[in-house]
Amino acid sequence: MRRALALALVAGCAVVSSAWADGGEPLTMDVSVPGVVASGAGFPVRVTVKGALAGATAPLRVRVKAATECGGTFDSTPGAVLLDSPLGSNGTAAGRASTASFGSFTACAFLEQQGDDRLFAFDDSTSFAVTHACTTFTRRAAAARSSLRKVRGAMRHAHGAHRRTLARRAAGLRHKLGRANAGRRRACHA
Repeated sequence: MRRALALALVAGCAVVSSAWADGGEPLTMDVSVPGVVASGAGFPVRVTVKGALAGATAPLRVRVKAATECGGTFDSTPGAVLLDSPLGSNGTAAGRASTASFGSFTACAFLEQQGDDRLFAFDDSTSFAVTHACTTFTRRAAAARSSLRKVRGAMRHAHGAHRRTLARRAAGLRHKLGRANAGRRRACHA
């Protein structure tokens, strides 16, 4: 941990000094992920970079991993890749990610130059948790939504008693979906 922190600090100082040497402001990265997510379900990841990009000779790439401890580089950081995309002209990179492991993680974000992996910025200030409760309610809501969609499709072609039976089933599924969504809101919002 100390070695990784020392490497990150040295890299951060190099980034700040290179940005200041060109008269620009230092680079900052803002990583946005939900505080609690479900295992195996997609969630949004967004990185915003602010500051002068002094010294870049090639396009920049934003790379983010979910790890219990950040390494000195993207490649040396163990964990699931959450985002690996080019930095947009507006200073952002975004996508959807998922992870299969449960626990608390740090979103280790690296702004690197493509080709030589030169590090321009690093951020490890964002953390999130993958919980069993959030996963359970997310799966229940997805199952109820899928079943409700099938019942509504069957109702289009049903008549008489069969249609009334399907309507009662749809009402029950709407109630079940409402309960699952309420549980998901409680479990997945930190």
